[in-house]
Amino acid sequence: MDNFKSFNEFLKEQHGGAPETQAAPKEPPSQQPSPEEPPKEPVKKKKHKKESSHTGSSVKNYVFGGVVVVLAGILALFLLPIPLGYISLTGTDVLTVDDILFEGKIRQPVNVLQVSTTDLTRRLSKDIRVSSVTVTRKFPFVLSVDITDRRPVAIVQDQFGYAFVDADGMVMDTTQSIKKVEVPLITGKKMGNLLLGDRISGDDVAKALDFLNNLSPDGLKVFSEINIGNADSIKAYTRDGITVRLGEGDNMADRAKLAENMVGDVKARKLSVEYVDANLASPFIKLKK
Repeated sequence: MDNFKSFNEFLKEQHGGAPETQAAPKEPPSQQPSPEEPPKEPVKKKKHKKESSHTGSSVKNYVFGGVVVVLAGILALFLLPIPLGYISLTGTDVLTVDDILFEGKIRQPVNVLQVSTTDLTRRLSKDIRVSSVTVTRKFPFVLSVDITDRRPVAIVQDQFGYAFVDADGMVMDTTQSIKKVEVPLITGKKMGNLLLGDRISGDDVAKALDFLNNLSPDGLKVFSEINIGNADSIKAYTRDGITVRLGEGDNMADRAKLAENMVGDVKARKLSVEYVDANLASPFIKLKK
């Protein structure tokens, strides 16, 4: 029994080796970092900036709210009866601010932002007292209304009395009788039934108006009448009885200036004349004998 050997020992003796011992299990590699490399910090995941997003939303809300408030304020200024600004009226001796409010249908209290300049110009232009009108806006809240009054330059005889007409021949007023004449009369032709706003027409009337319109303001006060009864021999008369011959009435603008100068010369020299001929080719003063 002592000579009995295990099969394993027999094999080892045959190969001349010592019996093997069981290999010790290998230890797992150490997880500690090598002394040459610094330990790596773990990567942190980025967090969503919820606070920044919340702040951005708040700013947008404030901006939107501000815009709404501004728009509401602007709408209130244009729609609600809030007094704002005033009307500046210039140029006219006839119309008042109350007339502007009435003609323009402007509600009170006056808010100039609610007044259309185009509409107000159109409405005022229909007033026969108005020759021209300009409506503009001035900083900050001023509505400027500049009016040129329509003024009578002559009186004509119509079917029922007399009519005052302006430089364009528009009827401004009518009356059955005249007591004090401040503008010249156009005589020699009787008109039909004239109403306010009508315009008198006719070549002879146009020549008479052309003569009067080309006189200076002082010259217009000198003449009392222009007679168009004879189309070939139109005559004008001064307030102190001087007759001025105007021929057929051609080139009335030039004849008017010449006639005014000739009458002024006669008055300055205190001449006694029968008539003055405002002939453009050869002007002539006929003295009394």
